[in-house]
Amino acid sequence: MATAQYETRTRTVEETVVVLTLTEDEADELRTIVGLADGTRTTVRIYQALEKIEAPKPAPADDTFEYDGVTYDLDATYADKQGDTWTFTGNRHSNGSPALVCEYSGYTEIGDVLDSYGPLTKVTP
Repeated sequence: MATAQYETRTRTVEETVVVLTLTEDEADELRTIVGLADGTRTTVRIYQALEKIEAPKPAPADDTFEYDGVTYDLDATYADKQGDTWTFTGNRHSNGSPALVCEYSGYTEIGDVLDSYGPLTKVTP
């Protein structure tokens, strides 16, 4: 059964998008209808999107955190550029960023660590 709803996503600029949920049969039918349309830029973009439907991306594991395209293992220890080691505390800041601790610097969040001491390299036993 087809459903549609408005969602608000925050990026650099906030925009409202329409999310359309279709079964495969419904998507096939819509692809046919759009393919027969007059070929405006909008219908062409919709048709192209329907032609290359992507599989959903798996949700990240609870024990990882992605920052600037890098996934960090929250159970691991990381060394900064000076060789000091950082570990995740299991706590998160109000923005969702995991808290780290270093014996020399105390508690902070991952963005601050990377800006001041990055990059971080995973320490392997």
